[in-house]
Amino acid sequence: MMSTSILEFLIILILCIFQSVFGVGLLLFGTPVFLMLDYGFISTLMTVLPVSITISLFQIMHKKNLNKNRMKEFNLQSLPFLFIFLILSIYTDLIDIKLCVSILLIISSLITLSENKIIQWKKYILEHKKYFLIFIGSIHGYTNMGGGFLSIFSSIIYENNKFLARSYIAYGYFIMGIIQYITILIFSKEELEITNLYYVVIPLIVFLPAQRIFSNINNISFKKIISYIALTYGILSIVILF
Repeated sequence: MMSTSILEFLIILILCIFQSVFGVGLLLFGTPVFLMLDYGFISTLMTVLPVSITISLFQIMHKKNLNKNRMKEFNLQSLPFLFIFLILSIYTDLIDIKLCVSILLIISSLITLSENKIIQWKKYILEHKKYFLIFIGSIHGYTNMGGGFLSIFSSIIYENNKFLARSYIAYGYFIMGIIQYITILIFSKEELEITNLYYVVIPLIVFLPAQRIFSNINNISFKKIISYIALTYGILSIVILF
């Protein structure tokens, strides 16, 4: 029987490689995986956030092509609601986090896989992007699963440019991760385990080799690979958890 520590390390390693390539992974897939392994929600966040923040920082530094106006827009419209809903998640138990995570994973992946739906939604989302960014911050604060919708938004505003899309996702994950981690350290009621911070060493090893994989993936495959895996994880989460 594989020990918990070895299993945890392998999950982090695999998802580090995936996120180094696609910009998402540790939170989008790591959250349901660790919840399935009976980690608490806060414990899950404390496990995946430091590594996700590290990889996102590398991606931002690797391709310095961020639009300052888009960054400001994201900060003003997503981050306040991220904080509010994270506080709600820490102090209340309004909904079943595991069920909510699974459903959001399925919804976001189905939307991404349906090109016609994205085309139909594109004009609406661009006209009301303020509210979509508020939605992303709120969902991510309460469930840690805003990444799927962040990917959808990024693919719309940076259509057919995987470099800009991944940079935007990386920035979103980086700044939201910083806010989440600091908020949990200050407000969490649980006894926090921070010894797993050594996992931040993994991105130092896997990030640069993973960029070769990224450069060989076209824009269409980039979006579909994430979506198919997300859909599979969402369905498995519901089957296993419920």
